[in-house]
Amino acid sequence: MTHNIRAKESGNAVIIVLVALVVIAIGAMAYFSGHLASADRAENTEVAEATTGEPVDSADEAYMADAQDADAQNAQPETEIKPGNPVVAKVGDKEIKRLDVFQFMQTMPAQTRQMPMDQLFPLVQNQIVNMSLVKEQATKANLDNDPLVKQQLEAAKANIVPVVYLQREVEKAITEDRLKEAYDQYVANFPEVEEVKAAHILVDDKKLADDLVKQLDDGADFAALAKEYSKDSTAKDGGELGYFLKNDVVPEFGDAAYSQEIGVYSAEPVKSEFGYHIIKVEERRPRPPADFAEAKPFLEGQLRNTVTNEVVEKLREKAGVEIFDINGDAIEPASGDEAEADAPAKEKVPAEKAAE
Repeated sequence: MTHNIRAKESGNAVIIVLVALVVIAIGAMAYFSGHLASADRAENTEVAEATTGEPVDSADEAYMADAQDADAQNAQPETEIKPGNPVVAKVGDKEIKRLDVFQFMQTMPAQTRQMPMDQLFPLVQNQIVNMSLVKEQATKANLDNDPLVKQQLEAAKANIVPVVYLQREVEKAITEDRLKEAYDQYVANFPEVEEVKAAHILVDDKKLADDLVKQLDDGADFAALAKEYSKDSTAKDGGELGYFLKNDVVPEFGDAAYSQEIGVYSAEPVKSEFGYHIIKVEERRPRPPADFAEAKPFLEGQLRNTVTNEVVEKLREKAGVEIFDINGDAIEPASGDEAEADAPAKEKVPAEKAAE
């Protein structure tokens, strides 16, 4: 029921585009050269057994789950994925298997991965075939010493090296102590919100719901009735929903749960779009913040932007950066309207005159 830099010359723009293309091409080529992980993995998972019959790492497992979710979210007929890892294309004597396509999908933007499988799979399949053909011909052409290849590789290196340097500096600055400081601040600023722990019995029929209330009045066990009659997935757990916020559930359920006393069940079944609920409120508490281990990945993401700015700012201070306006005049520090009023007025030059 719950609902989660800058180019000095304009020519650099062209280089940046070329670099992007080179990086993409290198990544794709590396894929086919076997630099990406192969289908043989050391760890078996239930997902692999269900979809490929071969070992798959956690990234592959996650993608397969995403693929199934995408089909469901787009309300398309679900594509049947039979067990095994069949050959889905051949380029000469080279085989491309289904898992190769799944692994390539992991490198795509999240929005693209949301496409229905029957549309996304053939697109990626053909992309892999095309890249394999291009790689084969490029290898035969022996362009390693081609001037254009060397030029573009040097341009790519000139952009990649600073990025890697910055990444390393940021990683060094995100220490465990820094993370713990961020965590303490997160806990201190954590909002005070009440959450409720409850269980429910959900049925379609009002008459049945009334009868279950009567059985509870006569001493029947709530969890036992939930296991026998409740139609949703919580039945096996005796109707247990765990903790939730009022806005996590449908309004009718939230209003009822947050107005009931602890330890009692609803005397009148609560109707929602899902059916009739008999709700038992078990506990109320302030929602606790996530523990350090749970919050750490989120805190690292937040700190990365902050620390990146700090690293760059230190470089600027050390270098003694000076910034000038569009006409090459020094930009004087100023604050507020008073400083602006005290500053000597500069002659405004019409755009046509400046162009001369």
